[in-house]
Amino acid sequence: MFTKNLIFAASLSAVLFSNSAIAVIGPIKISLNTEYRTSNPVIGSIATTIKLDKAAINRTGASTFTGLLQSIPSVSFEGGQGNLQALRIRGNDASHSLLLLDGHRVTVDGGQANLDVIPIDQIERIEISKGPFSSLYGPGAIGGVIHVFTDKDANSISSNKIDISYGSKGTKKINLNTYLKSDKSYLDISLTEFDTDGIDATGDGDLDPIDRKTTGLNFGTELTESTDISINILNTKANIQYDDSWETPKPDNNLNQLNVVINQVINDKYKINFDLMRQNTQRREDKYKLNTLTIINELDFDNSKLSLGISNEVSKKVGSSNTIKHTDIFSQWQGLIIDNEISLGARVIDHDKFGTHTTYNFNWARDLSSTLRLNGSYGSATNLPDHYKNNANIVAGQTTLNPERSTNLEIGLSGNYDWGNAEFKIYKSKVKDAFKWFSASPAYYKNDGIVNISGVELSIGTELLGWDLDTSLDLNKAIAASTNLEKGRRPNRSIALNLSKTSGKWNRSINWIAKSRAWDKDNHSNGENGGYGLLNLSTSYSFTDDLTVYLNRNNVLDKQYEMAKGYNTLGKTTTLGLNYNF
Repeated sequence: MFTKNLIFAASLSAVLFSNSAIAVIGPIKISLNTEYRTSNPVIGSIATTIKLDKAAINRTGASTFTGLLQSIPSVSFEGGQGNLQALRIRGNDASHSLLLLDGHRVTVDGGQANLDVIPIDQIERIEISKGPFSSLYGPGAIGGVIHVFTDKDANSISSNKIDISYGSKGTKKINLNTYLKSDKSYLDISLTEFDTDGIDATGDGDLDPIDRKTTGLNFGTELTESTDISINILNTKANIQYDDSWETPKPDNNLNQLNVVINQVINDKYKINFDLMRQNTQRREDKYKLNTLTIINELDFDNSKLSLGISNEVSKKVGSSNTIKHTDIFSQWQGLIIDNEISLGARVIDHDKFGTHTTYNFNWARDLSSTLRLNGSYGSATNLPDHYKNNANIVAGQTTLNPERSTNLEIGLSGNYDWGNAEFKIYKSKVKDAFKWFSASPAYYKNDGIVNISGVELSIGTELLGWDLDTSLDLNKAIAASTNLEKGRRPNRSIALNLSKTSGKWNRSINWIAKSRAWDKDNHSNGENGGYGLLNLSTSYSFTDDLTVYLNRNNVLDKQYEMAKGYNTLGKTTTLGLNYNF
C-alpha cells in the first residue's frame, strides 16, 4: 500500500511540475515564533532556545527523531529502542516537556510525549525553548517546549526530492517529498517509510523492531488580499515493539492530525488567527481524541504588540467516559520601554476537574552595548493529571490530586563579538505538588511536596581552524524536598562539542556529547546509571547540485551505556544514504 502511495506521489509530482501548475502552486506562510507565539515578534529573543534547521538536523547524522534528541545538549533523553522514550528539560519530569507539532500538542493522554510518532524526514526545523511556557501554550510546559515544524522555509523553491538510506540493525528508510509554490499558494507532500530490526533491549532474546509509515501534507493559499488559509495533515501508522516490566504492551503507535488555520487581516494594525485542530492518537492500544479551537487577536502599536486569545480543548479516551475539558483565556504584551525589551503574559485556565487557576510570565532584556545583552525572566506554569492518572485515582477512590505548579527565575548574559558568540544563564525553579505513584492496593497518584531545581548553562560559538565550533556546558540539580535526594535519570553535568566544515563538495561534522552519572530511580534503590560520552561523525559529498551521498557513523567508539537500568542501547551504527532532487 505504501509503495503505491510513493508511485502516486511521484506521478503527481510530474503532473504538478508542468508549467501551468508552477504558475498556481506557491509560497509558504511565515512560520510561528515559539517564544512569542506570533509570526512577527516586536522584540528579540529572551528565552534560551535551541534552533535546528534542516541542514543542522542532517549534520547530526540521526536517522530518527529520538536519535536527534539524544544528540542535543542540555536536554536529558532516556529510553532507547525497546523502551518508552522520555525527554527532560532542565531537570524536570518528562511530562513537563510539551511536544508541539505545527503549534499543537502531540500527546493527548498527558504524561510524557510520544516521541516515536514523529518522522525526522518530515521535520523542517525544531525549536526547543527552555523555561515555563504555560501562559502561551497551556498546561504541561513547565520545563520547556519542543516545537516541531513540518512546513518549508520561506526561501525554499519548488522541488522534488527522494532520500534513501540503509544502515545497521537492518535499518531502511525511503522518503519522497514534493514541494511546489507560486505567488499565492504552496503545496508540500511527503511520504516516509522507516523500518529497523531493532535490538534486544533487555536480553530476553527478542528484538524490538520499528515499522513506521507516515504521510504529510501542507497546503496553503491566499483567498483574498487579506485572507489566507493553510491545511496541515500528518498521518503516522507505526508498530513499535517495547520491552516492559509490568505488562505486555501493544505495538501500535498511531497519530492522525489535521490542522486548519485561517489568518484574517482587518487592517494594518489588527489581524485575527483562527486555528482548528483535530487529533486522533493510539498508543499501546489506548485511543484518544483531541479537538482544539484557538482564536488569537493581534494588535500592533508603535513599538509594541498585544495578543489576546481564547482556546477550548476537549480530550477524550475512546471507549470510555473519560473526558478532560478546559477553556483558556490568554494574553501577551511585548514592546520597548526606554530601550528595555519587555514581554508580559498571563493565562486563566478554567478546567472541568480542577477549577480555575492562572499562570503568568515576565521577560526582560536590555542591550548594554552593541555586543553585550542582559536578560531575565520570572514565570509560573502548571501540569494537569492526564487520563491515566485521573482514572487510576478514581478507581482507588482518591479524588484530591492537585495540579503540579512551578515558578521559575532565570537571568542571563549574552554577547556577539568578532570572534563569535557566547551565552551564560543561571536559573532556579520550584515545582510544588509534584505527582508521585503510590503503590497501594489499588495503586494511585498523590502529591509529593516540592522539587527544587537549579542550574547553569554556558554556550560558545566560534570558528577554529576553518571549522565552525559550537560548544555547551550544562550543570543541573533536581532535589526532592521530602527526601533530600536527587531525582532519578537526571545527569548533573552534560557537555557537547559540535564541529562542522564545508569545503568544495564536502560537508563534514563531528559531534561529541558527554553526560555524567545519574540515579536510576528517585529513591536511589536501583543504583546509578554510569556516565558516558558519545562520538558521532557525519560526512556528505555532492556529486552535482541535485545528487548527494552521505555517510553517518554514530557512537563510533561503540560505547556501552544505560539511560535506564536494564535497557541496552544501540551501540555503534552506520548509515549510508542518497539524496536526489529531480
